Order: sequence, then C-alpha cells, then structure tokens
Amino acid sequence: MKITQLHIYPIKSLRGISLPTATFCAQGLAYDRRYILLKPSANGTYRNMFVGEIPEMALFHCKLSTLTENPWSHFTVDYHPPSPPTSGQNSPIEIPFSPNLDSSERINIEIHTDPTYPTYRMPDEMNNWFSECFGYPVILAYLGDGLGINMENEKAKSWITSIKPLIPKPDSDINFSDSAALLLSSESSLEDLHPRLGGEKAVLEKFRPNIVVDGEGKAWDEDFWGEVKIVRNGLNIVLTSNCARCTSINVDLDRGKMGEGESGSLLKKMMRDRRIDPGHKWTPIFGRYGFPTQGGEIRVGDKVVVSRRNKEHTVWMMPRLTHVDEITV
Repeated sequence: MKITQLHIYPIKSLRGISLPTATFCAQGLAYDRRYILLKPSANGTYRNMFVGEIPEMALFHCKLSTLTENPWSHFTVDYHPPSPPTSGQNSPIEIPFSPNLDSSERINIEIHTDPTYPTYRMPDEMNNWFSECFGYPVILAYLGDGLGINMENEKAKSWITSIKPLIPKPDSDINFSDSAALLLSSESSLEDLHPRLGGEKAVLEKFRPNIVVDGEGKAWDEDFWGEVKIVRNGLNIVLTSNCARCTSINVDLDRGKMGEGESGSLLKKMMRDRRIDPGHKWTPIFGRYGFPTQGGEIRVGDKVVVSRRNKEHTVWMMPRLTHVDEITV
C-alpha cells in the first residue's frame, strides 16, 4: 500500500488542509486540531461546536498562509457561503499555528474526560470575525497540546493503562485530538460505499481522516489492522480502536446544510453492515484511530505495510463523558 493523502484540521470541525508531507508528534500530526470554536451560554459556560450539529461550519476553509515567509507560522480561514453573506463578512483571516498566550484569557471547557479543561480565548479580532460569519457570538479557543485528557481522572487512568503496552512512550506523552492522536482510513473502503448512493459518490473529506492509504483494493481490511509501518523510515502507527460515525457524514459540504438525496442518508445506509464494534453498538464504523510511536516525517507516496494484524475486531473502551468522544470532528 501507499499513502495517498495527508490532512490536518487546525480548527475542529472546519475544513482541513491537504499536505504533501506531515510530521508525527506526540499529538499525532503537528498542528492538527489545536483550536476549537465555542458558543458562549448565558450561564457563563461554553458549548463545543461541531459540524454534525452546526453544518454551516463546513463553509469555513483552512489553508496554509501565503502572507508570511514561514508557511507554518499562520494559516488562513476563508468563509465560502453558498450565497453572499448578509453581514458583508467575506475576507479571510490569518490565525497563528502557535499563538502567544501571555495576555490570553484562560477559560475552562468540558472535553473528553475533563469537565474543566483549560483553554485560551483568542483575541476579539478573531472572535468577532467568526461571530459575524455565523451571525451569533462565537469564541475561538486554543486547546494547546494537552487536547482534553485529564491524567488524574480515574477513567482516563484506567484507559491509558490498557493501551500503554501497545504504545512505547511515557504516559505524559500520550495526547489526544479526538479519542486518539490520529485517524487512518482506506480509499478501498470508501469505494465500497459508492454503490450505496446510487449515482452519487461518498466524499472522503466528510470522514476527516489524517492519513489515507490506497488499501490495495481490499475494502474494510483495515478493521483488523493492529499496526502499520512506513517502509521508508520505519515509523510505526499503533491502531488501537475503531472510529464510530455520526451525522457529520450526512452534511453537504458545499451548502453547509444536511445533505439531500442519497448522500444525506449515508449514516443510515452504513448502519446496515458497518455496525461491527460492540463498544459502539448502534453506530457504523469507518477508519481506525491510532498513535505514532515516534516522531518523524511522512509523505504522500510513502509505502505502508501492515506490521501487525488482529484476529478479531477491536472493541471500543474510551470513557465517553460527552458527545465529542464519539466522533472525529
């Protein structure tokens, strides 16, 4: 097999950035899912925004900045509404990959196993830009590198203990964007979805993978992959669990609404034969969550081999305290 696509998603639930090369770090791919959008509530709390509930998030496109000498200094977010925005807000905004947090307000949100996870509110210039596009108050918050796992939480400790033998690195280096450090999927499995949609085709971008492999024509073979290796440099990815899917795969990405026609019912169609994980009894599976075992560079075109295969399907074990745990956003 070979890697055919690499993607990062700097802001959760917004459109991602396709890359020719990417770098493994403890958090998966560098700069992936470091920001989150929040809706402030009247009681002072914040609700995490995700595209399955707010499909218009699909209208926000991220790309590497062309305005800075270092392309990894900033990224650009561009708003692409299906019709001209009534607010007049249509110019892109530049956001740093690694913001200066010295003067940033610290706010707490609920994410994964931590009900009071510390994040950092970005400047009003950014918050106002998103608020004008959405038409209601929105806050952009920086998650940083911890990404929502409270190491002191008993459920988190139990879960980390169960996967530690598979991951040769200290506990303190295990970090998560959504249930794992990264998500791998196969083009062969995507092709198996096309016939379910009549004349339409399933859109890989809706599944939001980080690494896509061609799959050698074997649909759903990745269900049993325990580890894959990048042949060029020997980097390993331990694959620990399945990715359960939600209504986000029904979103029409171009219109920012739930899809109509066959593609708008893809989740239901997958439920017929893709409910393969007893830990996610009622939801279909597409893709495998995993962790890189060491740092290094990977490239589109890199040859990949399955270095360990499971005899049976893995069963989901992550503590699920909020809806965010169940999806890749």
